[in-house]
Amino acid sequence: LYVRLNGNEVEHVELNIYEPPRFFEKLLCGREIHEVPDITARICGICPVAYQMTACHALEKALGIEVTPEIRALRRMLYCGEWIESHALHIHLLHAPDFLGYESGISMAEDHGAAVERGLRLKKIGNELLEVLGGRAIHPINVTVGGFYRTPSQRALKALLPDLEWGLRASQEVLELVAQFDFPDFDMPYDHVSVKHADEYPMNQGRVVSSSGLDIPVTEYEQHFSERHCKQSTALHSVRIPEETSYLVGPLSRMNNCFDQLSPTAKREAEACAIKFPSNNNFESIAARAIEMIDSFEEAIHLIGQYNAPPAVSRIPDDPHAGEGCHATEAPRGLIYHRYRI
Repeated sequence: LYVRLNGNEVEHVELNIYEPPRFFEKLLCGREIHEVPDITARICGICPVAYQMTACHALEKALGIEVTPEIRALRRMLYCGEWIESHALHIHLLHAPDFLGYESGISMAEDHGAAVERGLRLKKIGNELLEVLGGRAIHPINVTVGGFYRTPSQRALKALLPDLEWGLRASQEVLELVAQFDFPDFDMPYDHVSVKHADEYPMNQGRVVSSSGLDIPVTEYEQHFSERHCKQSTALHSVRIPEETSYLVGPLSRMNNCFDQLSPTAKREAEACAIKFPSNNNFESIAARAIEMIDSFEEAIHLIGQYNAPPAVSRIPDDPHAGEGCHATEAPRGLIYHRYRI
């Protein structure tokens, strides 16, 4: 972090992020269509489903594939598993130690063992849901363009319900804990950007919206957003165009833009907690994560309750041909956009 001062006045700040370029775009050139979701999943070990789902949706648009409602429900269930495990990890091991004055989740566990153990169990439940639906917890292998290679049995999913119901209660306790943290008095006029769906909290589908009034279909994304190379960093910097302004994505932005689409329990707990939304204090995003974890548990329970038999078709067949498609979903840490040309 480079900061230039003139007396007590901050004149310039640069954050240098040294992340070696991995050239995923180049790696995909010349590969088979059905290899793409498994390759892009390797971009992140915590949220591989986000890359798989975004890739599948974009490629399906390029191929003209429409999945069935049953496949759509299973995909949403899969995303619930990712949000649960990712948010549980982020809250308990990455974020809470900072608020409570510990260098890591390991040192925090010495004084707050029960909370850390609860967080690890919550993460494990999310991983188990990924395993049943995706074949394994890390980089699932059951996801493909058009649906799934195989669908889970009713018995395997129903067996998860006791843990999911415990997780719903436990995630409410997590919100109660984190909402009482001592948050810095901080207010930033963010432009909050997220996917928004008319009828459900955003995961797989919706329009791209912002708190400043943007409301566009995903196909217009590149007319309003652009990635920039900055000389001091190998990480790409994304801006709103043509103004070249910054914006915020992630749990706080989703909460601000999509509060009314929360599940009943998540909305009730959000309204009752000590933090008021909309919020422009990004320190409070830890509470937004906890609320989204409640939402994910409740939705997973609902979807599994409706799963009375595996769908007749697990995968819509495709006829590979030239085409182009784009899509955006909501990864646990914010909006993700892919565009592919076949």
